[in-house]
Amino acid sequence: MQTLTKIFKVTSIVILSLFVAFVVYANWQEPPLSDRLNLKPISLAVFNLDRDLSVQDSINIANKLSANTGITAATVNRMGKTVSVTFHEDETSEEALTQVLTSEDFNPSKLDFTAFKGPQCPVPTEYIDFILGAKKALCFR
Repeated sequence: MQTLTKIFKVTSIVILSLFVAFVVYANWQEPPLSDRLNLKPISLAVFNLDRDLSVQDSINIANKLSANTGITAATVNRMGKTVSVTFHEDETSEEALTQVLTSEDFNPSKLDFTAFKGPQCPVPTEYIDFILGAKKALCFR
């Protein structure tokens, strides 16, 4: 019985010291500006266009996209025939962006980032998101 209480005390001290170390780690660096200002997250959508763009086409697309609510930035790449848009998902959607591009007589196709192969992180993103969320929750600065 005495050994069981010793094991429990040692385990409790180890767990408590790990928790204190994680709290110190969470408060070690200053939080990023997006957390301090409580900014909304943005999404990225990249569309491939079916034909070449003229200067006037790129101006029209950029103006129409910038006029929509929820769009934070829009970039037209004439050489690559692509349009990159960052936006707030709660204010606009990818369907609305596609409609803007089709109104300019283009046939946009969304670029699928998962199709690109290359070096990948061996740690699942869910684990990284959990650690970053816990760090944000325990940051008292």
